[in-house]
Amino acid sequence: MKGTALLKSNLLRTLTIPVLVLAAFTALSAPAHAGTHTRNLDAMIGQMLLVGFQGSAPEGKAVRRITRQIATGQIGGVILMDRNIRSPAQVRAMNAKFLNTGHPLPPIISVDQEGGRVQRLSRRKGFRGFPTAQTIARLYTPDKARRIYKSLAQELAGAGFNLNYGPVVDLNLNRRNPVIGRLGRSYGADPKRVTAFAQAFISAHREANVLTSVKHFPGHGSSFADSHKRFVDLTKTWKEVELEPYRMLARKGAIDTIMVGHLYHPALSGDRRLPATLTPTAIEGWIRRKIGFQGVVITDDLEMGAIRKYYNLRTTLIKAVQSGNDILMFSSSGSDPKFVPKVTRILREAVLEGTIARGRIEEAYARIRTLKQRLRPNAVWRAGAASSATR
Repeated sequence: MKGTALLKSNLLRTLTIPVLVLAAFTALSAPAHAGTHTRNLDAMIGQMLLVGFQGSAPEGKAVRRITRQIATGQIGGVILMDRNIRSPAQVRAMNAKFLNTGHPLPPIISVDQEGGRVQRLSRRKGFRGFPTAQTIARLYTPDKARRIYKSLAQELAGAGFNLNYGPVVDLNLNRRNPVIGRLGRSYGADPKRVTAFAQAFISAHREANVLTSVKHFPGHGSSFADSHKRFVDLTKTWKEVELEPYRMLARKGAIDTIMVGHLYHPALSGDRRLPATLTPTAIEGWIRRKIGFQGVVITDDLEMGAIRKYYNLRTTLIKAVQSGNDILMFSSSGSDPKFVPKVTRILREAVLEGTIARGRIEEAYARIRTLKQRLRPNAVWRAGAASSATR
């Protein structure tokens, strides 16, 4: 009798163990609850969104809304425009709101501060003011330029910024170019010289713990049109040499992020006439494989005329993500309380219906998270708040 009972007990145990293992494996393999699944997706999408807004008062309605969106993970960062900046003290106070929400991933606080015509922190608003790239390259060596840019980067860090949209590595191949050549935004036509000054810019920012964004891929220097206003066709002007600064900087490990311009060339999208921001050939093909850069890719402002006049919001979002962009920039719509939820809904639905692969969102999120782990405390971002970035 005892032998029979023992046999039954052993048999039960033998049968039960595989069942428990199978049950555990099934539980691990089963998809998460739909609500959790959607929340996780929304959180990843949120990190991909970088918005601008109207307003400049640190206690104002617009700033409070943006702060809440950062705190709840609805957006991953902001861009400050001229309209948002009044004085050094005001900018520090506003950026302190954004940086110290306690969200596990710190926000990107970004600005265009190249020098010359493109600098939001200008002398008339109480900041130092810096020369154009063209002036820097004409008057100084790269080593002297690095010292000048160190002052620029320190001023940015002191105001709470952690990403500067520069350096411009567009080659000055067309001096009549309305947005690069005429504004003195290029270091010159020689890719080696441009790369040397771009390296000085980047090195100075890294010393100050400010990230940079090399722009405007694949090259805006030869164009005759301005992508802020309309479609830009590079078919007759663009040259392969315009990729050289990207190649050289990538080999040096000097690129934090790349900004893709709204620039068309048939080698990128053929007869579809899509700008670089909306075609995978530019990003997955040229940036990832030809250039060899595997980090964060940021769109130029998706509210520029080159995009806004030709594509609706849904098409823009889906193509931008499908093409391989990691961060989507909208410089003006952040003040609309319905905009961020609308963008999130469009992207969420596109993933759930299979138009965008969930893996594409996960890939972008992973790159952004890795980038943000490099952010360090500054005078505006408290050390205590910063520690959560690396948890």
